[in-house]
Amino acid sequence: MSNYATTLERLSALGLILALSVSFVGCDSFVSNVDQPKDAAGSEQFNDPAEAEFLITGVESQWADTHSGVTDLADGLSDEFRFGINGDATFPTFAQIDAGILADDNNSITGALADLQEYRYLADDLLRRLEEEEAFDPSDPSASASEEDIRLAANLHGANARYYLATYFGHPDDPRRGGATIDTSAFIPSPQLYQQADDKYENALAQAEALAEGDESLRQRQIQSARARAALYAGTHNFQDSGGFQGGTALQAAAQYAQEGLEQGESWDVAYDLNTGNDYHDQAGAGRLQLAVQDGNVAQLAARSPDPSQSYRVADQSTGELVARSHIETVTNNPAEFSRIPLTVINEGGSSLFGFGAVAPNLPSSLLGGALDASAFPAVLADWAPDGEANSLATLGFPDATVIEFGQGRYAQQTDMPFISWQELFLIRAELELRGYDAGSETALELVNDVRESYNLSDLESIDLDRLAIERDRTLFATGSRLPDQRRMDVVEWHLKDQVNGQTTAQWLQLTRAETQPNPNF
Repeated sequence: MSNYATTLERLSALGLILALSVSFVGCDSFVSNVDQPKDAAGSEQFNDPAEAEFLITGVESQWADTHSGVTDLADGLSDEFRFGINGDATFPTFAQIDAGILADDNNSITGALADLQEYRYLADDLLRRLEEEEAFDPSDPSASASEEDIRLAANLHGANARYYLATYFGHPDDPRRGGATIDTSAFIPSPQLYQQADDKYENALAQAEALAEGDESLRQRQIQSARARAALYAGTHNFQDSGGFQGGTALQAAAQYAQEGLEQGESWDVAYDLNTGNDYHDQAGAGRLQLAVQDGNVAQLAARSPDPSQSYRVADQSTGELVARSHIETVTNNPAEFSRIPLTVINEGGSSLFGFGAVAPNLPSSLLGGALDASAFPAVLADWAPDGEANSLATLGFPDATVIEFGQGRYAQQTDMPFISWQELFLIRAELELRGYDAGSETALELVNDVRESYNLSDLESIDLDRLAIERDRTLFATGSRLPDQRRMDVVEWHLKDQVNGQTTAQWLQLTRAETQPNPNF
């Protein structure tokens, strides 16, 4: 039986399909002697077709837990974020991720991976239930969802889960090899996981087409957009492993899928609320700033064990300028970029004071609240020094307030996240055009300028892969996109040294002991 099958054996008879999953992110230990539920329902009790909609809702809820938890850690491993100076009230799991030196008991990775594998299991089990459990008959009058709806949900979310595994996770003993396990399987390299994801997206598309009764639907465009992204990543990584979905075959497929993707104004979002909060809020935001926005200076790296300053590549030893690019430099050079890169000012206590740009409307504030006009940002810069010390905001007119670093202002606890947006799809199409694949009627430059115009930015006069990488970096700020871009795009530098004290730095979130120890293949 799968390690995740126990999820369905601890369901409350009062109406919870999902066991309440508490992620003790960054904690070294937790209390394990918790009493079992007094009222428990076994998996077989959900073979009633009347529970079909309930089961689908459970999968969707677990998706929300998974998405932000995986992508914010990926942003921490990339040069999107760094371990915050004000991360004192945390264990070293985020310092490990920032430094690329990952312990096999990293609880932050363990928690995110557990959520992801639970998501994958629930989707796969929904399909198993449909195909193997005679009592789970969607043609029964009591059924709350049709067979097409069930197959759509199971295949769609099963595909998403494999996309996350292929894109973000890697071998426990090889930090430069992507892939993961499913249940207690042998290690599955990323190209094979991308192939599994593509197969499931294809099955989901067939169900979406059946439900649309011949008309093109938003759901079909969402599927094809996610499918195009997975195929682009599969086609542009230089994988160690042969076989599976990769190379020109994947890129040609990506171009076909992208032609059938999202249109302007459309998106596919992951929903968050009070019950399921956005992890960026508690790990890289106003709730708890453990991951700060990259500002490109070695003096801003928090000294922990492992010490990220030993891992980062430094472009200029005299100034301490990192190879990692700086979002602060970007908005300083062009304040209009705040529309794509909303930032918050963080004080010496680790609290968000206020924000600049398109900050989340429900972003909590400890002092001033709201967003200031971009014209006020130079006053913050006049007071801020990238030296790891707190500086008074006297120039701005708040001498009792301080600035030490900056946080992302895009997400609060209840802010939805795009799984994929039309802007990302247009940038995917533009990249494919630049790589020589036909991804639609518009040119790469037209597609990029459509994206820029949606943020009130001026048009570019030309575009190449170098500039496209910059457009992706800024448009897809805080979405988990930077890590795969650093691995797969030659024009984007990897920001960490290859080795630190003889240990190779990680480019994937390596499977932890909690995943491999119960698996006889390891």
